[in-house]
Amino acid sequence: MDNNIIEKIVKTAHHIYDKEMILGKAGNISILDESKQFMYITASGTDFKSLSHEDVIKVNINDLSYTSVDNKVPSMETNLHVGVYKNRSDVNSVVHVHSPYATAFAFSNKKLRQLEGFGEITGEYITEVDYYPPGSKKLAKYASDALKNEDKVLLKDHGVITVGKNIDEATLLCEYIEGIAKTQYITHVLNL
Repeated sequence: MDNNIIEKIVKTAHHIYDKEMILGKAGNISILDESKQFMYITASGTDFKSLSHEDVIKVNINDLSYTSVDNKVPSMETNLHVGVYKNRSDVNSVVHVHSPYATAFAFSNKKLRQLEGFGEITGEYITEVDYYPPGSKKLAKYASDALKNEDKVLLKDHGVITVGKNIDEATLLCEYIEGIAKTQYITHVLNL
């Protein structure tokens, strides 16, 4: 077990919780290790407010075998994270949140515009992935496919997924998405 990676996940989980980007136990974080054979991911049903080292699980990305404490199991979105890592050699972290404003856009019929401030604008709107049940193979496939050419996607009626070369980059991108969603929501209200 890589305690450095585990500590990064624990700190990130607490940061995300403090920023109110996660509600209850909904969300997950992973980091790929240097060998690119294992990822560390939050356990299923984990409360990010009190997440500890024991809530991080080491998963083999080839056969999905895992090592955990107290019989905990990996996040139900493990296949989605694995799909991203297999599709993107430049990605070493995945963050999935249910931040209020961005998730509101995911549940609405409004598109979330891409704004300047975080890298190249690749299109007018942030890519959306159709709704598939959480933890399903279809969600894993379509979300990881959408992330082949994007660093962020909205999951329709679900939440947000971002990726990065490290956990700080992926987390900052989540914060950026939530910020532009909040700005656009306030703009819509002011223009009524």
